[in-house]
Amino acid sequence: MLYKFKQSLLLSLLITLTHLAQATETATGPFALSGTIEVTNVTDGDSLRSGKWKIRLFGIDAPEIKQQCEADNGSSWSCGLAARDAMRELTSSTSEINCHLKDVDRYGRLVMQCFAGGRDIAGALVDRGLALAYRDYSKAYVENEIRAATAGYGMWQGRFSPPWEWRQE
Repeated sequence: MLYKFKQSLLLSLLITLTHLAQATETATGPFALSGTIEVTNVTDGDSLRSGKWKIRLFGIDAPEIKQQCEADNGSSWSCGLAARDAMRELTSSTSEINCHLKDVDRYGRLVMQCFAGGRDIAGALVDRGLALAYRDYSKAYVENEIRAATAGYGMWQGRFSPPWEWRQE
């Protein structure tokens, strides 16, 4: 049933997203969709919108908007807002945002790997310590996370709850 839903949603995307550059059948799924998108809103550090389409970045989890992190000196800072602001900065740095569909999540969001001027947006967020590799879904950004943690960037400068745990609190 879920496969049929995804297949139907992907077919709808193929028909309505005429600005996407490529739509071909592949061996890994019913459709491969890739192309340039226009970012109309940055929701948080790992989610954005392109018109009516909700997009979740593939392979990462960023702090929620209201999430606070603790700096090394014990002070609190808004890591969720910092992640959202970094996403805004990355997506507004170029008019060319290219995305590749990876999946559709249980909320109907398009799970995509997106690039701003050729730079992997999710990788850049993890590099800055403003998102974590979402290992339950991908190992693509684990090395980025290790480098950010070693350098003490972003959330790694102090203590924090991983976003998936913070949402459960």
